[in-house]
Amino acid sequence: MKIPGFNRQSVQPCKSYFRMGRKALRCRNDRGAGLVELMVASLLLVIGIMGLVNTWAFSFRVTRNTDDIGIAYSLARQLIERAKMSGFSSAAEGTTIGYYTPNQAATTSGSSTAYFKVTTTVVSDIVASGTAGTAGAVPGQEALRTVTVTVQTISPLKTIFTTKTYLVRAGI
Repeated sequence: MKIPGFNRQSVQPCKSYFRMGRKALRCRNDRGAGLVELMVASLLLVIGIMGLVNTWAFSFRVTRNTDDIGIAYSLARQLIERAKMSGFSSAAEGTTIGYYTPNQAATTSGSSTAYFKVTTTVVSDIVASGTAGTAGAVPGQEALRTVTVTVQTISPLKTIFTTKTYLVRAGI
């Protein structure tokens, strides 16, 4: 059977040549890659792609954590400044809890957009009436009031930032 375009005389026998000082044998019929070479190349490609995906996932987590810390710091400072602005006598004794979205907008606890839980605690070391740290307690004249703000993520429940300040009647 004669194959068009195929000339038996054009097929050359194996010839040897030198490459980097070593004698190698190359035949015309050794074309293409074998199954093992393809599998090794595929394995190397998959390992490279897995490394890229892991690097991307790591950088995404780092960026997300950095964003969370920045927002938590901002929320905590905002609530500390609010307590300072209200003053020694007006800051409500006890614990208040607020819920915020990732955009720092206030929301309710049952909201699906709630991402941060912010707990503000005001405790007086000397109270004129009531129990220190509970709602309705009246701070004494020489009391030192501690304001603590803790910011946590809701899911998973993880404390991101905590800060504290003090309030005294004279201001400092």
